Amino acid sequence: MGSGIFALSTRAMFANQAMLDTTAHNISNVNTPGYSRQKVELSTEGGMYTGAGFFGRGVKVTTITRSTNEFLIKSANEASAAASADKTRLDKLEQLETVLPTGETGLGYAATQLLNAFVDVANQPQDMSARQVVLSRAEEWASRIRSSAQQIEQLQAGVISDLGTDIKQINDYAKQIARLNQDIASAKGTGQPPNDLMDRRDEVITRLNKLVQVNTVEADDGSLSVFMGGGQLLVLSNQAQELALMQGTNADGITVGAVGIVTANSLRQLDDSQLVGGGLRGLLDFQNKDLASTRKDLNDFASSFAAAINTQQQLGILAKKDAAGNVLQGNALFTGMDKAITVRVNLQNPQDIAAASPLVAYTADTNRGTMSVDSLTMNAPSGRALPATPLTLTFQTPATGSGFNVVDGSGNLIAANWLPGQNLVFNDAGGAALFTQRITGVPEAGDSITIEPPVDPSGNNGNARGMLELRDRNLISLSSNGSVTTVTNAYSQMIGNLGVLVQSGRTASSISSALDTQATQTLEATRGVNLDEEAARLIQFQQSYQAAAKVLQVAQKVFDTLLNVSQ
Repeated sequence: MGSGIFALSTRAMFANQAMLDTTAHNISNVNTPGYSRQKVELSTEGGMYTGAGFFGRGVKVTTITRSTNEFLIKSANEASAAASADKTRLDKLEQLETVLPTGETGLGYAATQLLNAFVDVANQPQDMSARQVVLSRAEEWASRIRSSAQQIEQLQAGVISDLGTDIKQINDYAKQIARLNQDIASAKGTGQPPNDLMDRRDEVITRLNKLVQVNTVEADDGSLSVFMGGGQLLVLSNQAQELALMQGTNADGITVGAVGIVTANSLRQLDDSQLVGGGLRGLLDFQNKDLASTRKDLNDFASSFAAAINTQQQLGILAKKDAAGNVLQGNALFTGMDKAITVRVNLQNPQDIAAASPLVAYTADTNRGTMSVDSLTMNAPSGRALPATPLTLTFQTPATGSGFNVVDGSGNLIAANWLPGQNLVFNDAGGAALFTQRITGVPEAGDSITIEPPVDPSGNNGNARGMLELRDRNLISLSSNGSVTTVTNAYSQMIGNLGVLVQSGRTASSISSALDTQATQTLEATRGVNLDEEAARLIQFQQSYQAAAKVLQVAQKVFDTLLNVSQ
């Protein structure tokens, strides 16, 4: 182009035109996601040597660069992946929170109402309406348990569905990155960076990080190798690996989702440790930890309570006999307890509630002390090695020690040195408790208690009273707490456990969201378009362009003058 004034002004106009075009491009993409502000890099054209020295030849456009920072991009992607994982988990936790309602709609309230229904049965064992209320309350409790279990399974199905959706999107992003790698590598062959393509690839990687955290390694040709946080290769040059949804059964027999990768026409499950962040991590954490622990608590609560009711029911007898004239033992009240928590009420007839105890106890009329039998509680199902009745227990003064020795009619020692206020337990030959008597008052030597079957089981309330005692008995064991407690306390612990999970999820999501916002703002401050700055540059470059044009105009006048002189 030469080194004269024409060439100098033309180069200046071209450079300023490039800066104006680039500024206009920046302004046009101010709202484009992932766009990095571009800048024209200028340098002086090499001087031309003359005997009088080097004459400058003006300016030239070296390249167009984008304002970005790989460190900030990596930090922003990591923060985005963590925030997405925590947000995904929190969204699921808030849905899970509704599984264990509080107040009168809760499972603990329904369980307590079932036990309270035995008050009327104990007061009037022959009242069929009171017994029907027990069955209704039992069905209400079972229904609420099933409803909670169904909600948990719906959440599990939702996790699997979301995993499939995320995996499909990840595969799509990986293919996009592979195609952009190829385009960028081809464009870099020209010697100049394809800024818009690189921005587009960075934006896809940013979106990918919201699903699964990835790290990138740049090759000499400008392509990026993409690795998941745990090191699994996802994209190499223009080749993308494919993830797949896998389903299987865990140790508890529950169908769960997992992430697999297709390699050489085979499918291999990825270890959860290879999925560091993003929505996939949040879904897997919720499925394998939060949902699993809540399901376990619900199973423990339901199975423990149902087992206690069933055991007490089987300790009693019915007010009817079989064809052979034998007293019928109570059948289990609840059935269907399994890992899917499909509890059902087994009894339909109010007469099948075993309100009566197979044994009753009363003091002899000839007793001289103040002893009386407050209650007799069965510890073993009716018919299992029960003693021959009527059974008489006599209180004798011991030869040594204090209190009383209690012996049966054959002189067998039942309890040694028994003291007033203590319960009196009758064991079988193997030492297992058959029944327990709560005794009040103080006997005198020679006083006795007679134990025998009730004359009229329909009017007996012994086992109904045993049901009532379950209200204050430690009978629920939650594996998450490692202790045995009452129905009310156990349900409070379940709600508390879930509340802790939800609160921790909210805290984690709040912190990671703040870090994500901060990292994004820091990145955008570096690469984002500032309209005020771009407007100022427009004026600057416009003036520079006008100045260059003025130089060209002067050059034209000089040239015209030279032509006129030559004529």
